[in-house]
Amino acid sequence: MKKLVSLRFHPNSYQVASGSEDNSVKLWDLRKQGACVLTIPAHTKLVSDIRFEGSLLVTASYDMKVKLWTEWGVLVRTITGHENKVTSVCATKDLKHVITTSFDRTFKLWRMKDN
Repeated sequence: MKKLVSLRFHPNSYQVASGSEDNSVKLWDLRKQGACVLTIPAHTKLVSDIRFEGSLLVTASYDMKVKLWTEWGVLVRTITGHENKVTSVCATKDLKHVITTSFDRTFKLWRMKDN
């Protein structure tokens, strides 16, 4: 296991998601002595930030991408457009907007299409 870079509690308060230098996101269950219950090979470079919004997990990475995942690790959407490493991500609770920051010295506001 490589260095952990990001960590976030799930809204249920008993699961934690971690992002790592090994490009993965892992979901840990604190009720099971912190056992890893899911590993997502999420990105091609380290995972710099993680957020839970609604039933989705949102990840940012040094591979210049942001990805939205179901709670079972199924990829829903990939957001591209930064010219350098994405360092952080945040989303509105209704997932209509996502905002990102990057080493390219910009922040970007992404409007998600209505379903």
